Amino acid sequence: MLAAFSDYIVPLQPDADTFKATLISRGFDPEASFVAVDDDEIIGFWNVATRNTKRYLIGSGTRIGHRGRGLASRLGMAAISAAQNGGSESFSLEVIEGNAAAERLYRKMGFDVTRKLDCYRLDHPSPDRSSCKQSDFGSVANAIHRYSTWEPTWQNATETISRLPLTCFLHEKGGAIIGTGGLVHQIAASEPSAIEDLLAAAATVGSLTLVNVDSADSALSAVLQGLGADRFIVQSEMRLSLSNAS
Repeated sequence: MLAAFSDYIVPLQPDADTFKATLISRGFDPEASFVAVDDDEIIGFWNVATRNTKRYLIGSGTRIGHRGRGLASRLGMAAISAAQNGGSESFSLEVIEGNAAAERLYRKMGFDVTRKLDCYRLDHPSPDRSSCKQSDFGSVANAIHRYSTWEPTWQNATETISRLPLTCFLHEKGGAIIGTGGLVHQIAASEPSAIEDLLAAAATVGSLTLVNVDSADSALSAVLQGLGADRFIVQSEMRLSLSNAS
């Protein structure tokens, strides 16, 4: 994985423990995943997660010296075939805007873009945080479910983050869930001012990163931009209905 991502658009070189924790929390399924091997060395991979009747591409890659041989396509089709044979109904993934080769490959396999996703970094928001209090995961998750207008992506889904060490904040008009290091997994509120308060409360641990905010959420995007957040990545969520897979 480190070799395959050594020239990636976004630096991605996790240590072994972080990589393992990511696979576990996202539901890595060895039976649904595939590798390409040359002289007993893994040269390409599709790491896939399974959750009920859905499958999700956690990550895929090919070592630099082995690209251009169709390995990514063959690995992907093997994963799709296994998903069909396993009774899965859909396969989803995200691709960073600008990674045209990957998006072309996924489209060729039958994936279609379902929505755009924004990733933000935010330093030192300054609204009033006095209306927020720390709370338990269940209470905050219920509040977010009540106020959110869109489903979180796979890595931010409640099933994924429930396995992580979380710090949760509750506002009477919404809630926020953050993981270690200031990563905001979910946030929602009935009013923009409550979102500002929640971000301020979450920022007591330092700067914040919000990964895969639905671009259609204009209220949240406006708050983040108003606070000076930097949109550093745009992604496309893509999905394949396996009944239509070729």
